[in-house]
Amino acid sequence: MLRMLTGFAVMVFLVTCIAASFGQTRPAPNRPTSDFKVRYKVIMNAGGQAQSNETVTMIKGARERSESRMGYFDNINITQCDLKRTIQINDKVKKYLITPMEVDTPTASNTPAAPTAPPAPRPANPPRTGGIITYVTTIVDTGERREMFGFTARHVKSSTSIQSSPDACNPNNFRTELDGWYIDLSVEFNCNVGGPGATASRPPAVGGCRDQVKFRREGNGKIGYPLIETMRMYDGSGQVTFSTTKEVIELSRESLDAALFDIPAGYTQAMSQQEMYAAPSAADIMGNTSGVTPNVGSVSTPAPSGNEVKRPGAVRVGVVQVNNKSGKPTVSAEALRTRLINEIQGSGIEAIPLNGTSAAELEAEAKAKQCDYILYSDLASLKMSKLGGLFGSVTGAGGLGKSESKMEFKLFAVGETSPRLQSSSTAKEEGDENSAGVAISAEARAVVSEVKKRR
Repeated sequence: MLRMLTGFAVMVFLVTCIAASFGQTRPAPNRPTSDFKVRYKVIMNAGGQAQSNETVTMIKGARERSESRMGYFDNINITQCDLKRTIQINDKVKKYLITPMEVDTPTASNTPAAPTAPPAPRPANPPRTGGIITYVTTIVDTGERREMFGFTARHVKSSTSIQSSPDACNPNNFRTELDGWYIDLSVEFNCNVGGPGATASRPPAVGGCRDQVKFRREGNGKIGYPLIETMRMYDGSGQVTFSTTKEVIELSRESLDAALFDIPAGYTQAMSQQEMYAAPSAADIMGNTSGVTPNVGSVSTPAPSGNEVKRPGAVRVGVVQVNNKSGKPTVSAEALRTRLINEIQGSGIEAIPLNGTSAAELEAEAKAKQCDYILYSDLASLKMSKLGGLFGSVTGAGGLGKSESKMEFKLFAVGETSPRLQSSSTAKEEGDENSAGVAISAEARAVVSEVKKRR
């Protein structure tokens, strides 16, 4: 399943960034630019299971709109390079969320000085320095050419591997390969937010260990815009763990309506991801037409959005949306997650929502939000336990009973493929909401206990 890819997902994110920095196209001089609309068919394969969906990318000047349609869930994002911001759109609740682009990183010269405090005592066991993680990217142009959608496409093969020194805090040895046909697009869309530098430093792992990250490029090929592209990810033993193929099925250069690249009229601004994807929209997605608002947890007090600065020395858990596998629409997945977040936070551990829709997005989001762990939760079952038999016959009740719920959950350290905790919790209470809520509380206690053991 895609969830087992969390250890490799960061590779997809980094390979995309690195490849973009080496193969980015820019407007051709003295040539008028035009609008573009590209429709992709995407097939993902993980663990022998394939999933397919379609995505649409539209470009108009300095703005881009991307749409991903996956049945009950539609993901719409608008990038406005001219305003240095991105906009998420939720058509179901007519809301939008604005996220500014981080163009400049504050330095010591422009960062307000912290209040003077006594020097901290020297730790008895200072944190380990760590080692070196090297990302090696190779791009090779095969020399083959093909006419596609009115463009001359070039066949390019590239790869990115992670090489870790023996003393690395989080050693990884993975490899990702790209094989595709690429073209140069004459467009103005270029946000200029910068690519990865020659060296970087990973955020410290739990315990303070920090690796130095380096990037190296080999070969003289150029990637560009993909018309057909297959990506394969390999583990340390050379086995393919994940693959995805995307192919353009429509490419249009006709003029696009400017309104597609701006906030829709009549939509209201959400202040957090929690508000953007609140419980009512989750209930609507699952077909809840009863008109009853679930009372699991409290949705009136939003959990942190993840934009808050992480406290020094804190441990942060990223909580993925609860997957309701029970088939019962009477329980809100978002309300369950809110209760889970609140209870983890009540125990002194930071917890924030993660809203990615794939393993790659979740891993990258967790990194960006400085999470140490990613928590996946499934409402595996929810059923009624009747009190029948002799008792039911005597009382005439027949249908009295309680709701039995079961939560299954996995806790991964960011960047790891094996769960630190894999367990389940059960509850038997009156009402589906109460039963699922008690089970989610038991999950929170188990997660907090595991995290605190490893601090």
